[in-house]
Amino acid sequence: MSDESARETRENRARQAKAWSIALDPVYGLIGMGLIGYLIDYFAKTGYRWTIILALVGLVVGFYRFIREAMDLNREQTRSSDRTDGDPST
Repeated sequence: MSDESARETRENRARQAKAWSIALDPVYGLIGMGLIGYLIDYFAKTGYRWTIILALVGLVVGFYRFIREAMDLNREQTRSSDRTDGDPST
C-alpha cells in the first residue's frame, strides 16, 4: 500500500468516524437529558413530567447539533473534493 493510499484510507476513516459521531448526537441528547429528567422526577416524586420535557429538549438540541455539524462536514467535503475543484456550485 502506497503512502498516498494509506493517507487517503486514514482520511476516509476519520470522515466516517465524524459522520457517526454527528449521527449519534440526537441519541446522546435524548438519553442524557432524559436521564437527568428521570433523576429529577425520582427525587421530586413528580411522575414522568421532567423525564419527558428534558428528553424532548435533548432531542431538539441533538438534532440542532446534527444539522449544524452535518452542514460543516458537507462544506469541508465540498472544499476538498477533486470533482468540484473547491467550487460548491459545480
